[in-house]
Order: sequence, then structure tokens, then C-alpha cells
Amino acid sequence: MLITALQGHAGDLSLFNEISLENSADISQTGSDLSAYVSQTGGNTATVDQNGHQHQSRLIQNGHGNQADILQYGTAQQADITQLGWENLAIVAQYGTGNIVTIDQNGISNTAIVEQLGEYNFAAIAQYGIGNHAEVSQHGTTNTVSVSQYGAGMYVSIQQWD
Repeated sequence: MLITALQGHAGDLSLFNEISLENSADISQTGSDLSAYVSQTGGNTATVDQNGHQHQSRLIQNGHGNQADILQYGTAQQADITQLGWENLAIVAQYGTGNIVTIDQNGISNTAIVEQLGEYNFAAIAQYGIGNHAEVSQHGTTNTVSVSQYGAGMYVSIQQWD
């Protein structure tokens, strides 16, 4: 099942709660004060594309083979991804100022990749389990990053530019 939402106004909210297996959620929002919330269980993919001011994305995935992608353009952006299960992948790219990313992964073979271009960036990644890998790249001023990894086979690559 593929669910797609296209929104282009101020104060938009997209809310998806998918329980069955192998679902896809695709959210595209343009404007200000945008929010996207996706909760999925079992082998799902979620993609959020937000353009404007004051974005908020919250993705929760539980189960095997889930993938979460968030792309945000503009100012005052927040992306939050929680993944439980196996073989999860989380990718967040933010372009603008006031960027905040938090990713929490729990399971086997998790990967988290964050790219932030702009000013006032913050990224926090916490990974638990086996075969986890985190990668953060920040450009601009006032960069902060916090990565915590527990388990075996972990790898981290952090680059900050000013």
C-alpha cells in the first residue's frame, strides 16, 4: 500500500499510522509551520519532503527492513526518527538554519546518516545492537553532534565544517 500526501499551506499536519507489512508513506509539504507524523510496523518505508519554515517530522518504525528518509529545506527544522527492529536505515538531510536531528535506533544492522547545510546545526544519534554505523556531516557555524553507540561492529564518521 502506498500513501501519498501533498500539502501546500501554513499549519499543515500529515498523520499516518500503518500497522500492516510492506507499506510506503510519502509526504511532501510546502509552506510554514509544517508537521509530519508517521508510525509504521513491519518492513515499511517513509519519505518526508518539507520546504518552508518551521518544519517538524516524527517517524516511528518498528519491525524488520524499515527505511526512513527526511529532506527539509528552510529554517527552524526538526527531524526525529525512532526505529526498532532489524536492518533499519535512517537518512536526514537538512538545508537552512536552525536544524535539529535526533535519531534513536535499536536492533540489528542499523545505519543513520545525517547531512546538515546551514547554521545552528545539532545532530544526536544513539544506536544500540549489532553492526550499527552512524555518519554525520555538518557545514556552517555553531555545529554540535552527539553520537552514542552500544554493541558490536560500530563505525562512526563525523565531519564538521566552518
